[in-house]
Parts: sequence; C-alpha cells; structure tokens
Amino acid sequence: MRLDRQVRRHSPIKSALGSVRALSVTLCALIATVGGALAEEWPARPIKLVVPYSAGGSGDIVARELAQKLTTYLDRSIYVENRPGASGNLGTEYVAKSAPDGHTLLMASDIQFAISPNFTAGLPYELKDFEPVSLVANLDLVLAGHPSVGANNLRELIDLARKRPGEINYGSTGAGSTHQLAMELLQQLGGFKLTEVPYRGSAQALPDLLSGQLHIMLMGIPQSLPYMREGKLNALAVGALQRVASIPDVPTISEQGFPGFEADNYWCLYAPAGTQKGIIARLQQGTAQALAAPDLRERFMATGLTPVGSTPHLLATRIAADSAKWTNVIRSLRLNEVK
Repeated sequence: MRLDRQVRRHSPIKSALGSVRALSVTLCALIATVGGALAEEWPARPIKLVVPYSAGGSGDIVARELAQKLTTYLDRSIYVENRPGASGNLGTEYVAKSAPDGHTLLMASDIQFAISPNFTAGLPYELKDFEPVSLVANLDLVLAGHPSVGANNLRELIDLARKRPGEINYGSTGAGSTHQLAMELLQQLGGFKLTEVPYRGSAQALPDLLSGQLHIMLMGIPQSLPYMREGKLNALAVGALQRVASIPDVPTISEQGFPGFEADNYWCLYAPAGTQKGIIARLQQGTAQALAAPDLRERFMATGLTPVGSTPHLLATRIAADSAKWTNVIRSLRLNEVK
C-alpha cells in the first residue's frame, strides 16, 4: 500500500508507466496492421497444392476440383503437384519443410495425421509442423473385387477365403494405411486370411485389379465406379455405415455381419506451420465458397465424395478423435511400429 501511494504521488513515474502502456498498444496495433497488409498482398505468385499420392486417385480428384474453384476466388493460379510415396509421408514432409508463406499447401488424407504418427516411428514431420485450414471431402470406400475371384458380396468372399486361406490377395497403399488397417481388422473379426500386396497409391493398384493380378481392394468410389458400372469390377461392400447414393444396391460391411464396422477416408487442407492467420482465414473462406458451389457438390456427390468444409478448429478436433480410434485398432492388431 505504501508503494502504491508513493507511485501515485510521484507523477514522473506514473507518467512513464502510462507512456509504456501507450507504446505497447501502439506496437500491437502496428503489428496487426502489418500482418493484415501482408495477408492482403497474398498470393503474390501461383500457389502449389501438393497431393502426397499419385495422380488419378481420390485425393488428386478432390485437389484438382478445389484448385479450379480457388483459382477463381483468389484470382491467382493454383496448380496441383503429385508427390507420392511412403503412404503419403514423402509429400507431407515436403510441405512441412516449405516456406510458410501461403504458396505451398497440402491436400492431406486422414492417414497423415490420424494414423501415421501412431504407427510409424521416426516420421519426418509432426502435426505441429502444419496449420489446419479446412476439411474438404469425405471419401466413401468400396470393397471392389475382380470378377475372376468369384465373389459377388463380402459374405461370398469370406467363404472363399476360409476355403483357400492366403490364396486371395488384397491391395493396400502401404503399412499404416486405412486400406491395410481396415482389411486386417476385418480378417481378424471374420476369421479368414488374405495376402496383402502394398502399392504406392490406389492409382497404381487399379491396373492390377482390373487385370485380375490383384484380387480385391478397398477403393475410393470415384476411382472404381466407372469400372463397376462396366462390369469390370464387382462391388462387394461399402465401408460407410450407411449405403451410398451412387451405388445404393451395394450393402455395407456393417450389414454383412460386422455391425458398426466403418472404413472411409477424408481429405483436408493444411498449410505449413507459421502461415499467417489472415492467409489461413482467406483459404478457409475460399474453400467454404468452393464447397458450396452447386456444380462442385454435384460432381463430388455423383462419384461417392461428400463435400464437407469446416473451421480449422473442427478439423483439428476430428483428427484428434480419429487418432485415438486408430491407435486402439493398431494396438489390438499388434501392428504398431512406433517405438
């Protein structure tokens, strides 16, 4: 109390403290103004949207559709660059190490942040290396089989696999991918045995599936739908909990003896950590506008993609929830490589 009285009586000290507060307020306002000005100048050049999977896959389809819309909204060219490998980790690492200036972005799948960190030791990136922007689309998966397998649904496949353990193979996009974890869990629950054949991406697996060299694979509906319509592939089951509008006659995995079983992917937009909040906000707003466009929504829905959209916070929340879910699956299957 005595010190307070002395400070109040000592007008030079009181004046100096007031000056410091005023200077702090001025500096904060200046920083905010400069940050806002920098965001307004963005983008200064074409934007690169990296897909960590091969061309032709569902992530590639989502990225190219979004890039086309964002090019219009941002009045700057956005181009897609495919950098496949290591279940998407190579392309993800590339973006993690890119400059946080808003000119290099990542179209990530849930695998990169909800599965890989819980599965693979020594990843070259961490979740903290990125700024979440928005969910973009849910991808419904279908268990597609070559006609030579002789199965028209999941129940028939399981019957064949039990009679010929290990003879029927399935494709995955590598260790720790949704394709692998879902199929391994399905085998455990159903008491049958398949042989895994890993690929760098589903686009590389598709030719082998169409030729019959690969027997079955969980595929994105956008990739496999044309071939199912032509009779080149059989739709055995969908991984969603509810039937999918684009293939309404195909029962879910859950319906065929595995209640509550769900296998899907989703695609989301990220920027390198340290990217200005103003840039993140403009990207999120542009993505929301793109996903609200009737023509984009129609193209997505017709191919088994569901446009989603979200705030950065909601994306981070979903990643955290799915990370916990897949961690339990990995531990129950004893597939965990993280040390």
